[in-house]
Amino acid sequence: MRLESSVTKNVLLVGLKYTGPAIPRTKIDVLGLCRPKICDEKAAFALYEYDVIIINPESYSHFLFGEQTKSSGSDKELWELKSKNNDYDLDSAYDQDDREAELSAALAQGSRVIWLLTPEKRIHFFGWRSLYVGYASPVVKRILTSSTVHQKKSRKVVLQPEVGEFKPYFEQLQRDGWRMCISDVPEELKPIAVTPEGYLLGGQIRIGGSLAWLLTSPTSQDAANSLVRCALGISASNVTKKTYHGIFLSHTNADKAFVRDLKKQLQAHGVKDVWLDEAEILVGDSLTKKIAEGLEKTKYIGVVLSKQSIKSRWVEKELEIAMNREISTGEVVVLPLLYERCTLPTFLKGKLYADFTSLEKYEESLEKLLRRLKTT
Repeated sequence: MRLESSVTKNVLLVGLKYTGPAIPRTKIDVLGLCRPKICDEKAAFALYEYDVIIINPESYSHFLFGEQTKSSGSDKELWELKSKNNDYDLDSAYDQDDREAELSAALAQGSRVIWLLTPEKRIHFFGWRSLYVGYASPVVKRILTSSTVHQKKSRKVVLQPEVGEFKPYFEQLQRDGWRMCISDVPEELKPIAVTPEGYLLGGQIRIGGSLAWLLTSPTSQDAANSLVRCALGISASNVTKKTYHGIFLSHTNADKAFVRDLKKQLQAHGVKDVWLDEAEILVGDSLTKKIAEGLEKTKYIGVVLSKQSIKSRWVEKELEIAMNREISTGEVVVLPLLYERCTLPTFLKGKLYADFTSLEKYEESLEKLLRRLKTT
């Protein structure tokens, strides 16, 4: 796990504690989301001041003050808090709209935001009040209210390829056990860890142009400590990871090895729709029809140029379709990808190309291609 260095990281833990060894260049606040004027010593700073935010609304006290109180386990928690201090009325103590706006700004700037699963709790306090307002996110609240939260006892975890920096956290849960998972999950929540029966233990959520996470809660202090360190290992660039237009890779079989590798590289950088004939065309399909479909599904056509491809009838046909689209729309469609020194077709000579002819130029050319594909 890689922790970013050089700059001090500000971490906010809401309803969670870190007790592990000191983390270099890291300042950890254990605070709540209440209004500063209500309880200044327990109130978090504006959420966009933090690089990492982990919210665990296990009770109303957890998210208001950052930790449990004597009332946390009570079915009348909100009433008990108000009886202790009249200012602890939920509407007075918590500015939901303001905290939601702060959290949106935090996500937009690259803050790593993690919400922890908790069963819903509703108290009739001048009307029904849901514990889920403590997530400070209408998106997370909607996901959980439309899903089913299961409380179990298990140590089995099935990690998904997208688990990334959170792998050590789920490995700790495999030792400690976990207690909560959800089913009936909407498609917008992409699994990073699931149960053997397919229920979700952790998932990625894209909110606006930013990535955040909803995870099962730690069941031990060791797991909580691991979670904090995992969150610190995520870079801000991964949170605000850009999305990309798809690309059709026009090539000849002689260049197949290069094209397969290029596809992997593009997908690793977040380009989901990379159209490659061997992956899309099945036995019995019409070649011309399937290629036409591929060209329609992607914005760009990347033409892999080599001594063999410039002689290929198929590449010539794909180029013809692409150039006609470029002429009719007035937009850039054809992206020349030079794999091998060759005589360029006349109508491509005026275009800037990405040069993949040497290892030294590969990374620079890949970055040029990604900049062209970028949508945000």
